[in-house]
Amino acid sequence: MASILENVKTLLSLKDNEQDKLLEVIISNTQSRLLGLLPPEYTEVPTKLNYIVEDVAVKRYNRVGAEGMSAESVDGRSSTYQANDFDEYLDDIERLFPDESKNKKGLGVFY
Repeated sequence: MASILENVKTLLSLKDNEQDKLLEVIISNTQSRLLGLLPPEYTEVPTKLNYIVEDVAVKRYNRVGAEGMSAESVDGRSSTYQANDFDEYLDDIERLFPDESKNKKGLGVFY
């Protein structure tokens, strides 16, 4: 099975190792941010969520140099960026890791 770095490089059509350090930082930061969305018992991103890490890492790589911008236009090409890279994956995360505090039934005491 290919590593996350190899998959991201394939998605970006990068054939050499010149961008590996940058991609490793982006992947590491993406994993850390994703862990913040998972239940606290997770210390590593589960393998089944690697697709999120890969997709978000590609987005982040494509935005290098445009950090902090919500949109940019270069040579007639316009790009608009999401405010949160994980927004489109929140439903998947909630489905795989439901917030147990929302599902707990209360205990009623009647006098």
